Amino acid sequence: MTILVTGATGNIGGEVVSHLVEKKVPLRALVRDRAKAANLAAQGIELVQGDFSQSDSLDAALQGIEKAFLVMPNDLHQVELECHFIDAAKRAGVRHLVKLSVLHAGELPSVFQQWHRQIEQHLEASGMAWTHLRPNMLMQNMRWFAQSIAQQGVFYHSVGDSKISHVDARDVAAVAAVCLNEPGHEHQTYDLTGAEAVSFNQVAEYFAKALNRSVQYVNVIPANFKAARLANGEPEWYLDAEAQLFDCWHAGAGSIITMAIAHLLHRPPTTFAAFVQDYVRHSQDFSTAST
Repeated sequence: MTILVTGATGNIGGEVVSHLVEKKVPLRALVRDRAKAANLAAQGIELVQGDFSQSDSLDAALQGIEKAFLVMPNDLHQVELECHFIDAAKRAGVRHLVKLSVLHAGELPSVFQQWHRQIEQHLEASGMAWTHLRPNMLMQNMRWFAQSIAQQGVFYHSVGDSKISHVDARDVAAVAAVCLNEPGHEHQTYDLTGAEAVSFNQVAEYFAKALNRSVQYVNVIPANFKAARLANGEPEWYLDAEAQLFDCWHAGAGSIITMAIAHLLHRPPTTFAAFVQDYVRHSQDFSTAST
């Protein structure tokens, strides 16, 4: 059995690769840029270069593959691109596809949730076995704020005191590896959250403790938050989609807690406090921030 992992140089895909290598599973990694995957090649992992928009490259990458992990960054053409991959997987005879989706897919008015549900439905109609992994906001997204935390002891967002059950990307990847490598997860949907819902004020306290210095969260008016990020070069479609999701968080949609990770991994999910301690200890982002 050979497994294809997409997004193999990303937060989650890279961790999925590590888990499967540890399990000695025959593995192929789909990458857009071989240069960025030099560390994977050094481990003896088979690399194939491809692009979701190029059917020929997908057909070649999927030859001889029995199972695949589907993940891609947020994209304006996400539905079209992921469905291209699903169609290519079906043509190649893939038996089981594990898709990274989002929490509340199809249940919220957010563009992200609606897009991912459309992709899920396309996969369900393909005839292949499927597994949907629906994580909440990733703890690793705190990297967006690492510079301001390290330099100013402050970070900014626009969700007020909303509580969110953030999940560690490494836990999500571990679940994906289980679903790819063990039977019994076909036609299942797993909502993946942390074990607690925390506000960004609590997150600031975790960073303050880890860095041994003051760290504050500053809530920003949504319009001002968007304007600042537009000025930083982020695309408006993405910021508008995020704003829809933030509205859902204000209404409490992000605070749901599930036991899926504990059930599938036979251990509790990583806590946000533990993630912050590990992040600060090992990341160059904070190498000179502590006092």
